Amino acid sequence: EATAFHYQPGANRMFKPDGAGPFPALVLMPTCSGHVRLNTFDWAKRAVARGYAVLVVDPLTPRNVRSNCEPPVKVSASRLLKDAKDAAAHLRKQSFVRPDRIGLMGFSQGAVVGLGAAGAKHARDFGPPFDAVASFYPVCILRNVRSPRTGQPGEAHYGPFNVVVPLRVAMGELDTEGYPKDCVAALEREKSRGAPVEYQVYTGATHSWDATELRHQSFSKRGVEGQMIVYHYNDEVTEQSAKDALAFLDAQLKKD
Repeated sequence: EATAFHYQPGANRMFKPDGAGPFPALVLMPTCSGHVRLNTFDWAKRAVARGYAVLVVDPLTPRNVRSNCEPPVKVSASRLLKDAKDAAAHLRKQSFVRPDRIGLMGFSQGAVVGLGAAGAKHARDFGPPFDAVASFYPVCILRNVRSPRTGQPGEAHYGPFNVVVPLRVAMGELDTEGYPKDCVAALEREKSRGAPVEYQVYTGATHSWDATELRHQSFSKRGVEGQMIVYHYNDEVTEQSAKDALAFLDAQLKKD
């Protein structure tokens, strides 16, 4: 059920604006760390204030998974997409939700789910397509991935491919986990064929630029290619990317 807004990970959470609605709605999919960082709830709070009902999905805790970051992942991309579609189906059952105005907002691994949900191949998997997708700092190409069949390292390409759902992708100039150039190349191909795609690379932004817990201390790790990956909170980019994403979603989900 919808509850008053609060930061409480550990289960799926649904929030709504005051009033009977019906409101457009958003499904929020977190990073591979789940809700270790609470940026997804920050976005939920912004969306509710903007007039959206929101369902924050926790794909890890109910499955007793602490992290879904290291391959082979415990919760597959297909299962994550089904989680997102199941969340959308639940929202459609609510009297305060407009069933024909449901979008997906995803972050990192959740953003990759968004890329799949926007493409023709998977848009209708597990239920009707979303009406709009906003993906934040996705990893469009994952390198040095070992094939489960051959054991040899290779590349996994996550798109976007053949986009049919309005899609906005937000990336950070300094992101060395999900290199912007990998996504931009695919996005430009989609734009050249007239797909409903827009994107922006934010200057001075790393991966997870919106994680407020990193305001006073950055996070760093080594990537699968041996590269140094740094997460640094950027207040200016967070505010601008929120303004841009919500304007995009408004145009798609609040139109007559």
